Amino acid sequence: MTAAKVESNPTKAKITRQTQLLKLLNRKSGVTIAQIQRAFGWQPHTARAAISTQRKAGFVIERSESDKGSVYRIVEEANK
Repeated sequence: MTAAKVESNPTKAKITRQTQLLKLLNRKSGVTIAQIQRAFGWQPHTARAAISTQRKAGFVIERSESDKGSVYRIVEEANK
């Protein structure tokens, strides 16, 4: 019997919601809760919980007020 030939297709890294959220939080302009809601289809409390999870992971996240509401952005990366 011959061994089955396994094709090696390079797989792309899966883009997780966490990765997408970090990208939004790393923007110079930051991100609002409403923008996170639209991007992921989440409720406001879920968006805030996701930001809190990033804080617990070691990211320093700044919250500032604008005419659009609270704006969140990462000011210091987590130590790895």
